[in-house]
Amino acid sequence: MPPLSEHGFFAIVNEVFGSLLQEYGFNAREEKECLIIAQKDDIELIFLLESVYLEHYFSLEIRLSGKLGKKATSDLSYRHLGVAAIAKCLDPSYARPVRKARNYYAEEDLREIAEGHKEDLLKYCRNILLGDVSSWQQVVHCLKRKSVTP
Repeated sequence: MPPLSEHGFFAIVNEVFGSLLQEYGFNAREEKECLIIAQKDDIELIFLLESVYLEHYFSLEIRLSGKLGKKATSDLSYRHLGVAAIAKCLDPSYARPVRKARNYYAEEDLREIAEGHKEDLLKYCRNILLGDVSSWQQVVHCLKRKSVTP
């Protein structure tokens, strides 16, 4: 995967999410060129830019660990969820279209996509960012129902 530009994925995530991460007490680190993890206590926000053929997809996920993870759910496989999955379970009318960057160098597209994820994170996951996982089990039940529905 060629470099995004001199700014990079980390710079775009920091530009869009930096003030939010700071406000909620998260520290971000670049794991790889297209993987950033922001952590606060038992909560991690995972920013990922994936490449499929010539198209690139930005995803945002939440991973819970430790006491907060245990409090959220006893099922280890449901302690790492995408923000879009959380949104869809909490709001059945949620319909953020899957949007991809036109090409790897389309930083404007990537910023716009990141802004949409930021809106979803604040709208549907604000309480989780504050350590309140009371809605997490509702999401787990929703996802389990969907996985067995024919």
